[in-house]
Amino acid sequence: MGVGEESTAPVTISDVARAAGVAPSTVSRAFSRPGRVSVKTSERIFQAARKLGYRQDEVPRVSTSRTYHLVAVCVADVMNPVFGATVKGIFAGARKRGYMVVLIDSNESSEIESETTKRSLATVDGFIFVGSRMSDAGLRHLAGIKPVMTVNRKVPGVSSVTPASDEGLGDALTHLVSEGRSTVTYLAGPTASWQSGVRWRSLLERARRDGKVTVHQLACPTPTIRGGIEAFDMWRAHPTSAVIAYNDLIAIGFMRRAMACGLRIPNGVAVIGFDDIPFSALVSPALSTVRVNQFQMGVVAVNRLLDMVEKPSHHERQAPSEDVVPVSFMVRESG
Repeated sequence: MGVGEESTAPVTISDVARAAGVAPSTVSRAFSRPGRVSVKTSERIFQAARKLGYRQDEVPRVSTSRTYHLVAVCVADVMNPVFGATVKGIFAGARKRGYMVVLIDSNESSEIESETTKRSLATVDGFIFVGSRMSDAGLRHLAGIKPVMTVNRKVPGVSSVTPASDEGLGDALTHLVSEGRSTVTYLAGPTASWQSGVRWRSLLERARRDGKVTVHQLACPTPTIRGGIEAFDMWRAHPTSAVIAYNDLIAIGFMRRAMACGLRIPNGVAVIGFDDIPFSALVSPALSTVRVNQFQMGVVAVNRLLDMVEKPSHHERQAPSEDVVPVSFMVRESG
């Protein structure tokens, strides 16, 4: 290059890293993961990038120290009382820390989840997904842009809060065996539900270890009372001595249809739910179920998320958190 001739070589991430005194990987995170690099370091990187002319059009112009004090909560179905308790816990935890919450109903659709989160990216500090139907890859990608927590689901590389489903279902299966039940049908949840798969595998493994009971899986049309009613008609073709449902709503619908068809509960078939929603103890017969403290899960989720929002430099050095909330098996009249 001649004297006085300016270099036309493109500025690289390595150039920006040298100018800012950081590693190239830190520069990459500053651009691709807003909020995941400390404020002071981010500002130094962006200043160096502008000075060098590095992809000027993509260098953030907003202050990296800005927070909106707003959390987006994406729920699979706002009509499901289980999710309502979790959301209540999120609201309570957020309020204590001075944050507000915006609620998104995905209607059990991964497409709606993806679209609404994209639209919310620029206005919220982070996301909590309750019963997410989005793909693992989609959630990991989002977690690289904003802090993310999942409730009722684990995704490698993403922080989560889940119930100890295997313990509760193990206790339920042990109880059924003690009552002389030898065949159990699992009324499964949505195919996109991570928890439904976990619960089925837990039952299958426990049954194989025990050797005294066999378990079968039956796909339930929807995770609702209506879905439970429809599931009974399918179950009747291949009946078992007990059923364990993905949730209480399915279990209640199943019982309702069974009794309408003249089958006594639990004499004809024992029925066990999952979640312990408020009215599970009020139906007749009262529903035996695995109790999950959904409110606590919401509180844990929002506190973990806000820790990530408020201390990004600390959490980017840590592995994603995986909190597990204890459960308990509630023996009532149905099984």
